[in-house]
Amino acid sequence: MFSEDFDLRLWRMPDRLPGFEDRPVLDYVEQVNRFTTQLSIGDWGVYGQVDQVALMANTYFLDDVRVQERELLATGTWSPLLGRAFDPLTQPDTTRGVIGRNLYFNLEKLQVSYDRPTVSVKLGDSYVAFGRGAALNLNRNANIDIDTSLQGAQVTWRPRSAEVTAILGQVNRQQVFQDNPNRGIRGDRRHLVAGVAAQSVGLGKVNVGGHGVVYDFVKDAGWKSGFTELGPAPDAVVGGAWVDAVGLGPLDMFAEVDVFAYPTPDLWSGETPRPGYSIYLSGNLREGRTSVLLEAKRYKDVEQVNALLTADLYEIAIAPTLEYERQITEDSSAALNSHDIWGGRAKVAYTAIPEALVPYVSLAAYRDLDLGGLHFNPVPETIWHPIVGVDYTHDGWSVIANAGARIDDRDGTEHGADRHVHGDLISRFPLIKDWCLDLSVAAERYLWGNNTFQQADYTEIESAVSLQKGTLVTMTWYMDYSTNPLIDTVGNLTDALYGAGELMIMPTSSVTVRLFYGAYKSGIRCSGGQCRVMPGFDGARASVTATF
Repeated sequence: MFSEDFDLRLWRMPDRLPGFEDRPVLDYVEQVNRFTTQLSIGDWGVYGQVDQVALMANTYFLDDVRVQERELLATGTWSPLLGRAFDPLTQPDTTRGVIGRNLYFNLEKLQVSYDRPTVSVKLGDSYVAFGRGAALNLNRNANIDIDTSLQGAQVTWRPRSAEVTAILGQVNRQQVFQDNPNRGIRGDRRHLVAGVAAQSVGLGKVNVGGHGVVYDFVKDAGWKSGFTELGPAPDAVVGGAWVDAVGLGPLDMFAEVDVFAYPTPDLWSGETPRPGYSIYLSGNLREGRTSVLLEAKRYKDVEQVNALLTADLYEIAIAPTLEYERQITEDSSAALNSHDIWGGRAKVAYTAIPEALVPYVSLAAYRDLDLGGLHFNPVPETIWHPIVGVDYTHDGWSVIANAGARIDDRDGTEHGADRHVHGDLISRFPLIKDWCLDLSVAAERYLWGNNTFQQADYTEIESAVSLQKGTLVTMTWYMDYSTNPLIDTVGNLTDALYGAGELMIMPTSSVTVRLFYGAYKSGIRCSGGQCRVMPGFDGARASVTATF
């Protein structure tokens, strides 16, 4: 099986050359391509992925001197076209030099696998998570353009009613982004990861497991650094255990405890390393048409294991957050990544109409004691977040609606509270024949507490209206509105208003063509407990994805 994902986008840049006529000479074109192949022969499998990116209209001449507008590669990144590490100071001004400066490709993923009922072996790139992810979680997260794998060996042995997995390798972060702009591409920092996990399988209603992981982080990019910078002691050691009980009458339960040790000061910037721990509990009770979900967490100094990965835009261990991810803001993202937080969430859902209508209510409450990092609050705070919602699906009609209010109540009387009111709606309405109308809208109003450097209150609205004919054609109009001063984009309709249209055509189930023109705002997007700032866009975009 082969898969092709081709993207061509025109970036319209608001900047102008100083002292030059008012023309958009800094606009440029970015082309991205991801090609994957998968081959299976009996118990054997081979998977490969090649990523490629090119920048066009990325140079201009000033006084007969070629000027590079933006660098695709960072200094020291090895370029297959140049045959050496890139250095802008010695870069030749030749055809090969210009192309090599603006075109890059690499063999991003490669895996050879052998899979039998009792044993599985993966050599090369693979994805792995232990427990609920607090100790280790390396995976592909396409929602926020993250694709980080373990490059090495993963072996799973299944003796009777048990399963044992052992891993050893280096972290392989993607170099070429599919949705984010590609600038200053640099090589991987080849952090070492080794671990083992064991769990029972099919022992009735209760299964147990345990795992251990060691990390050794490096500071420089490249294969050589991934071996020569390894110290005599690991930078982080994590050990944990979990128990999962399913079908204890109407109750399902899960509990996991992990302990973190930091033998070196590398993750603490010279401070005294402190051990950490994480506790996660969940239970789901079903009685008739009512279901009750209870979750609790206590995380202390566990996020430090991700301390050196901020510049790489991914995390290596991700514990359950219990947060409502559609409404994470610049402020609440600090609680999501807090070094010292405890709390829980309760959700009660009732099936009012079987297989059709399910309303719910939920309440999250946390105590956040961390004041560093991304936190705006100068004192600890208590967080309350009630949400109400409803799911309705029947005869082609569907409505998913949620609304909530979050209060981050800061200790004392002089610091106030952050207040956040939000709502979102996703719906589908059938029209004539095989036509249908999709509507998606999310809105929020944010009011800040008292900060040392005071932020401005803001309103944000995101909406999309789609007219769809079966799976063949979808026409969508997007509209964003934001008065958030913390974002770095300006609207194309007004300073605060963004508009865009998209045409999507699926001539077959294996081919999708998209044409997009307009702009959307930047902002924080979260998925699976991991967040990153996604840049805004203004311009045109065409993409083709195909599987054959």
